[in-house]
Amino acid sequence: MAPSNNAVFFCSFLASFINIPGEFRDNSRIMEPVICFEMLFPNLEPQDKVARIAAAGFRAVEFWGWRDKNVAALRAACSRHGVGVANFSGHRRGDLIAPDTWALFFTDLGDAIETARFLGCSTLMLLSNELGEGGKVLNTYPDLTAAQKRRNLARGLEEALERIPEGLQLVLEPLNTRIDHAGYYLEDMETAVSLIREIKDPRLKILCDLYHLGVMGQDLEAVIGGHIDQIGYFHIADFPGRHEPGTGNADWRLLLRQIIRSGYNGPVGFEYSPEKDSAESLHKIQALWEELFV
Repeated sequence: MAPSNNAVFFCSFLASFINIPGEFRDNSRIMEPVICFEMLFPNLEPQDKVARIAAAGFRAVEFWGWRDKNVAALRAACSRHGVGVANFSGHRRGDLIAPDTWALFFTDLGDAIETARFLGCSTLMLLSNELGEGGKVLNTYPDLTAAQKRRNLARGLEEALERIPEGLQLVLEPLNTRIDHAGYYLEDMETAVSLIREIKDPRLKILCDLYHLGVMGQDLEAVIGGHIDQIGYFHIADFPGRHEPGTGNADWRLLLRQIIRSGYNGPVGFEYSPEKDSAESLHKIQALWEELFV
């Protein structure tokens, strides 16, 4: 008897999470749900969060910075529970828009590359500005014009691409400046797209965070429909509130089905703060995901 479509999907899905230490994970095989564990289970260590996420049926995680984590314990937990690391921050120091901070930026990026290799992670996310506690932009560089910031950002991205090894992808993330990150330079999809088109390197894509773009009032259907070729990773949280899908105003079934129809076959990261219980929020996301593929 031939396997069902769901069985074929499930087998392909599991295959995409095989991590080999020292090698970069392949994020290109199938559209996959990824859980950012930073705001989940606040009293647990990262490795214990991985266990809870795996128990809820997910096979990929992401996080922000790596320096505050026991990376060896995290890798062991991922291996034990059959979970891959899909993405984390390529830097927590330095500003791509300010060349006088690039020494910090590229040192951090180099360390992140080695950590990514250790974890088998093939995607690192980049920001235009360094963020501090609570996501605050540490320096807005008011003496730089918008044109200078854009030019510096393009140069910094080009240099970053010269430094990354084969098999690693960089994703550049626009953030909202209305609620979470006042003063952040890269606040819109159009500027990000223009940079990707200008640099023309397939290893550089956009991390399209539909929460941030939604907060900025962008037409999310138009963003997906017009720029899918420049997108290498999605982030999702409902708005307002930045909680799990179904707690705000976005129509996630419509948006996710549009992403599926577009032919996108990469990660979809759920980066959110649970409205109430972390485990309950994971069950809601799992139900939504299963509904998409029935």
